[in-house]
Amino acid sequence: MERTTASLVLETIGGKDNVTACGVCMTRLRITLADPSLVDLDALAGTASVLGVVRRGETGLEVVFGPGMVDQVYQDVSASLSKPCAVAPVPPRPAGTMRVTISPGRAKSYHAQAAARASRTADEAGLANLLTQIDHDESARESKPRLLVINGPNLNLLGIREPDIYGRQDYAALVDLCRRAGADAGFGEVRCFQSNHEGDIVDEIQRALHTADGIVINPGAYTHTSVAILDALKSVALPAVEVHISKVDEREEFRQVSYVRLACFETIAGMGFEGYRKAIFDLAAHLAETSR
Repeated sequence: MERTTASLVLETIGGKDNVTACGVCMTRLRITLADPSLVDLDALAGTASVLGVVRRGETGLEVVFGPGMVDQVYQDVSASLSKPCAVAPVPPRPAGTMRVTISPGRAKSYHAQAAARASRTADEAGLANLLTQIDHDESARESKPRLLVINGPNLNLLGIREPDIYGRQDYAALVDLCRRAGADAGFGEVRCFQSNHEGDIVDEIQRALHTADGIVINPGAYTHTSVAILDALKSVALPAVEVHISKVDEREEFRQVSYVRLACFETIAGMGFEGYRKAIFDLAAHLAETSR
């Protein structure tokens, strides 16, 4: 469903070549356009799962989704682009009233809900309140630090790969733990990324310069081989914690070397999935201490 939504979004905004930058924040897919005239606002607002569309500046566009869906749509849109695009900057809020495009059917639903809740005569009141709450929630969330959790090769096979060492819980369970721990630790956004490719991990670390305040990283086997990942971490200079599910220091000799450790203020190993929870809370404490 999400991938179909991403394809429809690209179709209604003039295709993937019309996207120069994209980003995500809580409920909104943020897009910067090469040619804003190619956007079909009515078709975009009427796309399934799209709650609304907001113009920002001359070339900016925000597409409002539910909070449980926007991250996947962003990933699918990014994956569909012919070449990597820049991260869309947070657009300035325009003075006065924002013009929000909503499909007729969805607007009618919002109006009915507003009338039932507050017996208001103005149909736009319920929609205005809804969008105000979305903006309020986003502002509160944006004021909190953002966390990026990176997992390297073969961690997508958790639960299958050597369960005597890595346990029987799968990668989805790890992502769920990280998101819950991140929320408990006070992070406003928790983004989890996994790749079996060294260059993709380097790209994600570089992207974090504009999208994250701290990194928890388990580079997998690249821990012991990748100077490129070390250099990326040193380049963005974000606070980082190295984490490993197993006790790597007690395993094979070649696992005794960690390049990424040189760019991390802490290493946690041998605690299983709970090591990620400790890493996230320790990173939150570090960010709080350094911000004083």
